[in-house]
Amino acid sequence: MARNDMRLIWGAVLVLLGFGFLMQNLGVFDLFGMIPETLWTIFWMGAFGCAGLFFLAGFWLNRVNWWMAIPGFVLLGLSATILVDEFIPGFPFSGSIFLGGVALGFIAVYATNREHWWAIIPGGVNLTLAVVAGLDEVSGWENGGIFFLGLAATFALVALTPTPKGRMNWAWIPAGILFALAIVTTASLDGIFGLLWPLALIVLGGGLPYRNYQRTRSEQE
Repeated sequence: MARNDMRLIWGAVLVLLGFGFLMQNLGVFDLFGMIPETLWTIFWMGAFGCAGLFFLAGFWLNRVNWWMAIPGFVLLGLSATILVDEFIPGFPFSGSIFLGGVALGFIAVYATNREHWWAIIPGGVNLTLAVVAGLDEVSGWENGGIFFLGLAATFALVALTPTPKGRMNWAWIPAGILFALAIVTTASLDGIFGLLWPLALIVLGGGLPYRNYQRTRSEQE
């Protein structure tokens, strides 16, 4: 997006904020107290959803505006969270929906441009938090081990993912540390540990040949 277009957008945002504060100071918003709370909920849900679609449209039309994917998915996630909280009482995954929206924003950033490898980290962290939040609502498990395991998988993905500057082998260090923390945390949970440990071995065992294959392929090229 051209610089003039960005100035136009931020100018419009400032005008709307100024108009809103002016109406508040004049007491106009006091009249809105007669509006039912449900209508206000629908209004904010629609406002956040439309704002999210606006940012995603800017992202889709011009991938140079990669940053617009982040507020776009965040606002859509917030709109969806308001929707389920209002119209699906007792739905246990509203927090997971919002955190998943944040994760999708960063995932879209990396999917658009592989130079933005850093987006894998906040994307993986928020996706892990979304899973942990969902498990907290539906189970009585201690999810600290799952949290560390998700972070370890995130950094392992950074290490395995090719970037224009080569592979980020440094990411294996935090991945190993976090994986060790996951083992220590889940060691007292026999049932969960019995599942996680074999799965972790499968992931690590599958990752080593894949890494060797990629290295051999790059040397041949």
